Amino acid sequence: MKLRLAALLVGLSCVTALPAAAANPALDDARKFTAQASVEYDVGHFDQALDLYTKAYERYPKPALLFDIGQCHRLLGHFERAIFFYQGYLRGKPEAANRALVEQFILDSQKQLDAQRAAAPVPPVASDSTPAPAPAAPAPTDAAAPPPAPSPSAAQPADSTAQSPSTSWPVLRIAGVATAGVGVVLLGVAIGEGLQASSLSNQVSQISSQHGTWSPQAQSDYDSGKSAATTANVLYVTGALALAGGAVMTWLGWPKATSTTAAVAPLPGGASMALITRF
Repeated sequence: MKLRLAALLVGLSCVTALPAAAANPALDDARKFTAQASVEYDVGHFDQALDLYTKAYERYPKPALLFDIGQCHRLLGHFERAIFFYQGYLRGKPEAANRALVEQFILDSQKQLDAQRAAAPVPPVASDSTPAPAPAAPAPTDAAAPPPAPSPSAAQPADSTAQSPSTSWPVLRIAGVATAGVGVVLLGVAIGEGLQASSLSNQVSQISSQHGTWSPQAQSDYDSGKSAATTANVLYVTGALALAGGAVMTWLGWPKATSTTAAVAPLPGGASMALITRF
């Protein structure tokens, strides 16, 4: 009786232990990582999905996870790695239902990889023979040094009268002389008009004083004398203004004194001072 009871207890303990032995923690971890990776993949977080799929494969290496890892690499632009994992998936699961799709992914990834390699810049080829540096130019010696430039005082000509400002006629002085000349001419014409007006006025006055007959000739002389007097007045004013303006411009354009020297000369009973001004 006791033996039967002990056998029954041993059988019950073995049945109870079967579910615990059948549990696989690695598979559970892989399922957990895969579920998280699917969420990250669906929202476009391919870096996080790649990390989680890799952890799942490390915990429970199944070929289906290699396909998921290859998908993440392809969408991240890692075409060489994508080809590697696609091929690993087909090796682990040669009868895969999506084999044609995976092979198409491999072809597309290879085209993208070739395009990346073609667009990559070619590194320069290092050459063993480097050109020798050019020899340094010899330093100039004292014998080859150029002669010193002459000082400004030495560069001036000895004959200072050749460049005296008195020999040059500035534009202002020339314009002043010309304007003054025009004024003189106008004054001369004004004097002539004034004399003519005075002569005609005397003739008209004689006719009036002698109670002569007022003829058309007398009227013409009167009008001419009046016009000449007006012209003479205008020319007087214009000529005077031109003469004054020309004198001012001539004075402004005339060279000013540049140096003045005082000399004292002894005289009987005193002394005299002379000022010599140079222009």
